[in-house]
Amino acid sequence: MQEINIGELIKTVLANKGITVTEFAKRINKSRENIYSIFSRKSIDTDLLAKISEVLEYDFFRHYSTTYQEMEEKIQHLEDQNDLLKEYAALLKQNKSKE
Repeated sequence: MQEINIGELIKTVLANKGITVTEFAKRINKSRENIYSIFSRKSIDTDLLAKISEVLEYDFFRHYSTTYQEMEEKIQHLEDQNDLLKEYAALLKQNKSKE
């Protein structure tokens, strides 16, 4: 299982959601200073992570699941195969139109 920097992940999701640190701090009832502390953490209390997951509408726990990570890898592999098949089909179609 790959190492997870949960603080960095929270910071990234927060930025992607377009929520300010001040607003996020209010929503989880913490100070801005505490939020910056969270961003630097490599681990976090599960109750706090559950609250953050709820507020950001993002399941951070999935990153700790081996099954989820394996499924993500399989999905990526299938997407890559699908792209190759699309390219192959386009080439076949192009070749057939030349006949």
